[in-house]
Amino acid sequence: MPFADLHMHSSASDGTCEPARIAQMAVQTSGLSVIALTDHDSLAGLPPAVAACAENGIEFVPGVEITTRYDGRAVHMLGYFVDGRYPALVEYLDENRRRRAERAFAMADLLRDRGCPVSSDDLRATGETPNRPLLARLLVERGCVANADEAFAKLLGPASPCYVDVVYPDTIEAMRLIVEAGGHPFIAHPARYRVVDLIKTLAREGMSGLEAYHTLQTAAQSAELLEIARDLRLGVSGGSDWHGDEVHHAQLGGCGLDEEQYRAFLAACGRA
Repeated sequence: MPFADLHMHSSASDGTCEPARIAQMAVQTSGLSVIALTDHDSLAGLPPAVAACAENGIEFVPGVEITTRYDGRAVHMLGYFVDGRYPALVEYLDENRRRRAERAFAMADLLRDRGCPVSSDDLRATGETPNRPLLARLLVERGCVANADEAFAKLLGPASPCYVDVVYPDTIEAMRLIVEAGGHPFIAHPARYRVVDLIKTLAREGMSGLEAYHTLQTAAQSAELLEIARDLRLGVSGGSDWHGDEVHHAQLGGCGLDEEQYRAFLAACGRA
């Protein structure tokens, strides 16, 4: 069992669990000593998570996962130890969430036009953050698909005629904003991108580290990423990318860092 899980999501973005409840689960069911909340383009979950972690005696790392674009592809950047009140970062994330919401509404109406019993009005009626995971949940509830994985594979992924792309801000711009907000940028699940040159470029631009351990990365991929991190003198993070027990295949605390690795992570973030 990992000592620290540094990648997870709450209901403040596209997770299903309240931030405060995650802290309780991390201690009671996962035996974690440290968690980082890294909601997609949102800092709203940080205050309740801070309070809940203090109540449950667990160390907390404030974070965020920002969707960016580099050379035409979406790239996710984790920002650790960011100041959740930094105005420029708050404004930037607000705009990213607006883009996500517009995409979700457009996709819902395209699905409606193709006969699926969902629409943008249905998304609004939930009162929740409009995004593809919410759309997937509605499709499951209304019998269109068996589960969220099937929804993404058949209806919500890039190959679907109902898919709508989003043009996100530049990766290096996002990294610089993370640093301005007192944080440290790490590239999330880098094996997904399969481009060593991308990691090298971002390292030259001030990236602090990479996520070597992730639920969907194999042991061989993690070993390769650790070697890259050593060569480029980058820090290493790791986490489950948990969104809730009923979403994807990740488990809270199912992937992360041991205590020694966590201390090295802190050192890479200037907090040893």
